[in-house]
Amino acid sequence: MHHHSRDNRILSLDVHSKTLAYAVFEDPAQLLDFSVSRSAHSGFQATRVEKLVRKFQPEVIVLRRIPVGSSRDTLAARSAIRSIRSKARSLSIPVVFIDKRNIDATFRDHCKPTKHRIAVLLAACFQPLAWYVPRERKPWTPEDRRMQYFDAAAAGLTYFASEGNAETVRQLLSEAETRSQSLNRDT
Repeated sequence: MHHHSRDNRILSLDVHSKTLAYAVFEDPAQLLDFSVSRSAHSGFQATRVEKLVRKFQPEVIVLRRIPVGSSRDTLAARSAIRSIRSKARSLSIPVVFIDKRNIDATFRDHCKPTKHRIAVLLAACFQPLAWYVPRERKPWTPEDRRMQYFDAAAAGLTYFASEGNAETVRQLLSEAETRSQSLNRDT
């Protein structure tokens, strides 16, 4: 009998200055929910995180680290992350940061770790995400907002891979890789 407990439940976040994407996992193979919230009000992310924590009761919050000096490294995004960390501390929930290089390492054996290829692979892992895979971005076009679903989910899977579930994540991604290759051949 396979026992699920909230010990494996995580809330994975991708923070931007005016948006907050989240993915909630019960374990590496079970995506419970995902969405993106938008608001022009500063600090809305911490309020949204508090509601998500109360609803899903995760054991940990996973945040995708924003590289210093990147286009996403804005005062508003840094402030949102600080407020989320403060809210998590007040709720006694640990916060773990995941770097892009860790995400790339998690996916490297299964696809070229571009944002689009990772999104296609995640859609093959989790059927509800399949509706949201954007077209591959041209270098001169802005990133599709739907990519945030996949950024949050990729950080979540990377967290599981780094916390003792590496083999489960590898198997999940291998099976998804096979499915995504067969889909690509059929189209």
